[in-house]
Amino acid sequence: MSSSKRRKLNNAPQLSAFAARSNLRILKSGQDPRSHIQVVEADENSAFTSNEPFLSRDTLVTPSSKDPAAAKLSARFGQDGEPNSDAEKTLDSEQGTPNSSLQSQGGSAENLVPEPSPVLSTFRPSKSNVKETEDGSLTLTISPGERLVILGKFNISVRKGQVTLLGATLRASETSYTVFAPSTHSLPVLRCSAAEVNEAEIKLHQCDSGIDLLKPLSSLFGRLWNDDTGALGPEFESVLKRNKKSTFQIIHSSKGGAQRTYLQPVTSSPEWNQALSRFPAPSNCNAPIIMICGPKGSGKSTFAKLLTNRLLSPAAQSINRSPEANSASGVAMLDLDPGQPEYSAQGQLSLIYLNELNFGPQFTHPVPGNQSRIIRAHSIGALTPSSDPALYVECVLDLFAHYRNLLSTIPSCPLVINTPGWVLGTGLEILVELITKCQPTEVVYMSLDGPQEVVETLQDAARMTSFFVLPSQGSEYTTRTAAHLRAMQAMSYFHLKPSNEKNLIWDGQPLTSLLPWEVRYSGNRAGILGIMCYGDQPPPSLLLEAINGSLLAIVVVEDMAAIPSWDRAKAEDLTGHGQTGIDSTQLYFQAQKLQTPLIVHTAKENIPYFNPQNSISLSPRNSRCLGLALLRGVDIPRQKLQLLTPICPKIIEDINEEGKSIVLVSGKFDTPGWAYVEELVQCGGKEKEYRKGKVGDNEEDMKRMEEDIVDKIEDSQEKLKSTSDVPWVEKLKDSQGRGMGARVWRVRRDLGRGTDTG
Repeated sequence: MSSSKRRKLNNAPQLSAFAARSNLRILKSGQDPRSHIQVVEADENSAFTSNEPFLSRDTLVTPSSKDPAAAKLSARFGQDGEPNSDAEKTLDSEQGTPNSSLQSQGGSAENLVPEPSPVLSTFRPSKSNVKETEDGSLTLTISPGERLVILGKFNISVRKGQVTLLGATLRASETSYTVFAPSTHSLPVLRCSAAEVNEAEIKLHQCDSGIDLLKPLSSLFGRLWNDDTGALGPEFESVLKRNKKSTFQIIHSSKGGAQRTYLQPVTSSPEWNQALSRFPAPSNCNAPIIMICGPKGSGKSTFAKLLTNRLLSPAAQSINRSPEANSASGVAMLDLDPGQPEYSAQGQLSLIYLNELNFGPQFTHPVPGNQSRIIRAHSIGALTPSSDPALYVECVLDLFAHYRNLLSTIPSCPLVINTPGWVLGTGLEILVELITKCQPTEVVYMSLDGPQEVVETLQDAARMTSFFVLPSQGSEYTTRTAAHLRAMQAMSYFHLKPSNEKNLIWDGQPLTSLLPWEVRYSGNRAGILGIMCYGDQPPPSLLLEAINGSLLAIVVVEDMAAIPSWDRAKAEDLTGHGQTGIDSTQLYFQAQKLQTPLIVHTAKENIPYFNPQNSISLSPRNSRCLGLALLRGVDIPRQKLQLLTPICPKIIEDINEEGKSIVLVSGKFDTPGWAYVEELVQCGGKEKEYRKGKVGDNEEDMKRMEEDIVDKIEDSQEKLKSTSDVPWVEKLKDSQGRGMGARVWRVRRDLGRGTDTG
């Protein structure tokens, strides 16, 4: 058989750029190029058949000190791959070992020598510094200067000394903190400072968090934690007598995880640490307001987390504080990023009062814990402020006004403002307006790359305040996209159980198996005033198709002045029924002339719908958002909406007793496709477990689980055969496509790359 591929006549291996530079230096000195290279003789059983010498790993690890790249590598790593003590001094308390700068440039794939994996944990387990208990807990003794990077879920308590973790200083106490360190995010670094004199003793407990229940419902929650290995990893498994499965694992190198993904630590550059130390501590007469802004993916959320933990750690770690003193401490956070909020659902702007440390990504706390609370929140019905910048600014100013009210009760409460990554055009105008009206004491811009006009504009707006420009710290390796993380956070939010306990509790049942709320939307006892659409305004005939199976924001109308042009005298005519709470109206907003009636009813379903001819939104001064709800379905004969929401029923009861109205707001939220297939994914996972024989440890469990799984498999197969039983889900067989024109068309912009002058 003839081949059209060209073959190389010279089969000699090509040298890397490092080896070529070394040979060039030796040739200039008049020596034999092969004199400094380690020659490996190939025996008859070796896979190498050429007698040409090649560079060994030892040659790369101990290179000549004259080469800049080699000198940089030698400065960071010794011959054993451990970081040098001098290099350790340059690493900050939250930074792992830097990546090696030695890279192959132009070398062939056959001759590439793998670089040494950066060392993440300098702590080396041994029988002298590790003690284990029967429940799987470990007591570790950490020497000053050592750091520890852990993957998984665990509870940590400090028994002796003090350590730092994600900006917080943890001192010896009986308090236990829950840490979530998934492989999708940079891993937190626990460190005993080199300035400490004594060793630190910590205890790591197993953490059986309910968030594991979401793994069978979605592949997005798979391969997040340490599920299959011991606590110390395979290298040090001989240290423990009971080396059983653990919810956490100490990671010693970037490739040491069981997930086979590149792991990286949370890093904090020296500029970050210097800025964090500059921020003044809160006092009774001065509460700092720190505004964080910058382009997308620059590390704003990470910096905000380090900052809030640093501000919380002095009060949070006090041992002998009274409950009254604890209630007077805390940090206020103004979360203004509707796309990736820290403590709330998507499309929401929130003012949160924090009184607990944050040791986890967003999907591990979709709402604040019981020690913290949301003071006030607004929904803009979109993932970006670009849909309605005026409404966005109005919501922010209302939240800031409520922070001013909070200062009357807690005068020393600092405020951290986290903004979205929109810094150009209208986004820059929004930032300038927020700086002008909120007047923060410090403004932090998270990028050294500008754009220069953005930095100059923000500096001009912040003339009367301190302005910092810090380097960005984005995550280089990610296993989840921004859309994936939003889906995980939404899924975590809707599976929450209302609870009065300290920790959040999740429900592992598919949403299709949960009983929905039934809300009457017409009649004298209607539970909602109507449905309002932000952004696109579908006609009444298409309203049901537009909102069915989508996310809706639950907004409480505290005063009817929140609705533009609402007239108390015509309220009964506009709604078609008597609505509670209307008699308390005293103010009317007549800023624009709107089409009447303000509320119309759909012809087929009789759903109250704010007139689509009026592009209006609720005023944030007289309304607030409770959270999101998933519209599961509409019972037209009974005139009821079926809603799924994690909001506590007690909150809705209090609103009804106060006589306030509720409006459901539809906007440009993400489509909850994860909710449609949860049951199918769960059945498919159980079918795989059944086929692999991992459904039980004994015969009784095997029989019981086998009957349960077979029933599940039959149900899932029936649903897969008839897609009509699974709403909003379409099954495609083999290579079947959706036909011409079924895909979403994308507009291709002409960037001038194909012009004659390009």
